[in-house]
Amino acid sequence: MHSIEADFWAELAEIHAESIGWIPLEEGVYLHVSDENSTEVLVVGVPQAGAAVLLVG
Repeated sequence: MHSIEADFWAELAEIHAESIGWIPLEEGVYLHVSDENSTEVLVVGVPQAGAAVLLVG
């Protein structure tokens, strides 16, 4: 995929994630805060092949 097209789709995905309350931290990494007073961290998602996953409890 051409770099400009890849950048376009990445930015579109980021805009969509932001519109539903997800905060982009870096490419492919998002944070969602549903309750700022919560004492728990819930990690959800499906890793892509070859991706590292960090679970925080």
